[in-house]
Amino acid sequence: MRIYWTLYWLVRISLSLYLNIRVEGVEHIPRTGPLIVIANHRSAFDPPLVGALLPRSVHFMTKAELFNYPVLPWIFRHVQAYPVHRGHPDRRAIRHSLEVINGGDAILMFPEGHRTETGDLQEARAGVIYLAQKTGAPLVPVGISGQYGFRRRIYAKIGQPFHIPPEMNKREAQVLVMDKIRELVQQDPSIRTG
Repeated sequence: MRIYWTLYWLVRISLSLYLNIRVEGVEHIPRTGPLIVIANHRSAFDPPLVGALLPRSVHFMTKAELFNYPVLPWIFRHVQAYPVHRGHPDRRAIRHSLEVINGGDAILMFPEGHRTETGDLQEARAGVIYLAQKTGAPLVPVGISGQYGFRRRIYAKIGQPFHIPPEMNKREAQVLVMDKIRELVQQDPSIRTG
C-alpha cells in the first residue's frame, strides 16, 4: 500500500498543478466499508482524477487492452487496478469485483463502460447493477464536468450514497444510476447530459 499512496500523492499534486480542480462533496465518501464509486467518463484523465480525489484507497476496473502497454501493468498492480474484457460478461473481473466489495473495500467504476465521444451521458451497463444488487454495497456518484487542459477548470461533484434495491429491475436501476450522476454534472455549455 505504500506505493499506492506514493502514486496517489504524485498524481494528486500533478493534476492540481496542471488543472484548476474544484471538488465538492468529499464528506459523502464513507471512510470504511464496501463501496462502489461511480462516475461519468469523458476522458482518460477521469480515473486518475477521481481516484486522487477520494479520501480512501480504491480498486480500479480497467480495460484489459491497457495492460499490454509498457510500464502500465506495474503501475496498475500498485494502484489496485485489474483488467476487464469489455463487450461480453467477464466472469473473472466480476468474481474479483465481488471479492473486493465483500472484503470491505471500494471499487471505482464508470457505468457507461467506455468514454463518451460526444460528451453525452450514455446508458449504464449491467455490470455495476449486478455488483450493487449482489453485494448490497452503497454507491456514491461523481459528476465530472469542465474541460481538461492546462489550468482549465474541472468540476468534480460527489453525491450522497444510495442503494439499488435488490428487487429493482435492471432497466430502472440503469436509469437510476445515470440520473444520480446526471444530477451532479455542472451545467456547462460544453457538457451535454443527454
